[in-house]
Amino acid sequence: MGIDCLRVTDRPEIGVEVLDPSSMESVKVNAIVDTGFSGWLLVPFRIYQRISSLELHEDKWNVYSTLIGNVRTRVARSIITLGGVKIHGFVETPVFGRELYLVGRELLKRIELRLVKGQEVCVGDP
Repeated sequence: MGIDCLRVTDRPEIGVEVLDPSSMESVKVNAIVDTGFSGWLLVPFRIYQRISSLELHEDKWNVYSTLIGNVRTRVARSIITLGGVKIHGFVETPVFGRELYLVGRELLKRIELRLVKGQEVCVGDP
C-alpha cells in the first residue's frame, strides 16, 4: 500500500475514522499525534459513547501515569483507519478528564508515520 500524506497546521494532527464493529456506527475525527500517550486512540466521552458497544469489562480498562496523576480510561474494541490503513484495535476515553483527541503509541507502532518538514503527516502500512 502507498503512503497518504495530509497537510498539518501548527500541530501534527491527522484524520482518523473509528468504526464500532458491532453497531457499524462510525465517526471521523482529527487527532493529535502524541508520542507521550502510550495508549491507542483517545477521544472525548461524547464521541466514545457512539462507538463503544464492544466496551471491555471495567477490570480491563487502562490506567496511565501523567504529570497530573493517574488517568483511568474506558476501553472498547474498534476498527481504526488512518491514511487508508485499517487497524483492529481500541478506542479509549478518560473516566474523568479533558476532552482530547490523541493518537497514542499503541496505534503509532502499527503504522508507518513520517513528518515531512513540519508540513505533512504521511501514513502508510509498514
